[in-house]
Amino acid sequence: MNEPWSKQHKRELKQCKFSLSNSFAQPLSMPELVNKVKASGDIGLINLYHNHHLEYVPNGGSIDLRQDIACVIYDNKLPAENVLVFPGGQAAIQTAALVFASGGHSIVFTPGYQSTVDSPQWAVGNKGVTKLQRLPENNWQVEPHKLKEAIRPNTKLQNCRKKLLAFVENTA
Repeated sequence: MNEPWSKQHKRELKQCKFSLSNSFAQPLSMPELVNKVKASGDIGLINLYHNHHLEYVPNGGSIDLRQDIACVIYDNKLPAENVLVFPGGQAAIQTAALVFASGGHSIVFTPGYQSTVDSPQWAVGNKGVTKLQRLPENNWQVEPHKLKEAIRPNTKLQNCRKKLLAFVENTA
């Protein structure tokens, strides 16, 4: 078997001073970070660092961050109470997959993020998961006829089901 891509990638990028790929980012040490901020002259930030409270941010994100998102991204047309912030991409992907998979059939494409592929089967009330394999000989593209075959009456996103079927028909 060939070496996994991630292992090769980590080995090849190990010598990089700052690698932000995958899950092995190597941040600055706290003394390095403080020295860089001091060099920038931002003493206020140093004071905040030394005097902040050590408590968790509320689930869903801090209200000030949610207000900023509502203002900047949604031009205040969406209230901050309707903005949800996740601590990372994996948590967001898993939450979305669980919401969409609950109570219906799901279609997932592999290879893909493990959490995206696996989360639908963990959802309470899921009605089955169909995994569609993408292959290198097809340039990793989804095959429309296989997608059409995978769609069931209880496949989630029902309001998109007719559009999805029409799209598949037009691309086949």
